[in-house]
Amino acid sequence: MSPESPEMRGWVLAGLTGLILCVPVSVYVIGSMLGAGVQFPLFRYQNTYMGTNVITIVRDLQYVLEGTISGRSALMPVFWAAGIFSGIAGLVSVAVGPRMHGLYSPRRGGICIMGAGLLYLVALIAQYGPTFSSSGGFAVPVGVPVIAAAGWLVWSGTLFPDAGETDECGPEKSQDNSS
Repeated sequence: MSPESPEMRGWVLAGLTGLILCVPVSVYVIGSMLGAGVQFPLFRYQNTYMGTNVITIVRDLQYVLEGTISGRSALMPVFWAAGIFSGIAGLVSVAVGPRMHGLYSPRRGGICIMGAGLLYLVALIAQYGPTFSSSGGFAVPVGVPVIAAAGWLVWSGTLFPDAGETDECGPEKSQDNSS
C-alpha cells in the first residue's frame, strides 16, 4: 500500500484524529478548592476531599437520567456526549471512508471534529458560564484549541494537499464544448 493511497491517508488521518480522544479537554476546580480534576472526552479524573475518582461519560449520563445531577450541571454531560459523537463521526469519516467507496471525506471529518470542540466548549459554558467561572468552580478549556486545530488540519487538507475529495461516484466529466 503506497503512502499516498487513499487508504493510507485515511489511516494516517484516523490516527491523528483518534488522538483527540486522548487530549485533556479541560482542567477544572470544584467550588472553593473542594476538588480539582482533568476532563478528557471519554472520562474525567477528579480529586476531592472524598477521594479520587474516575468518572466516565456513561456514568455522568446515568447521573442525569437518575436525577442525581440536575439544573445547569445536567446540561454539561449532554453537550459533552454530543461532542463525543461528533468527534467519533469525524474519525469514522476519515478512517472507514477510503474502504467504502464514496464515503471518504476529510472535509466532513474535519467539520465533525471542529464541531466536537465547539460542543465541548458549549458544555463548559453550560456548567460554568461564559467566563468559565461561577460559584461552582472554574474551568480552563486547554484542549479545545487543540481539537479545533486538529479539525482544521483535517478539513483544510494541509496534511495531504493533493488528496482531494472522493465524494463523487465517478470521474468528473469535462464540460469543454470548444470543438
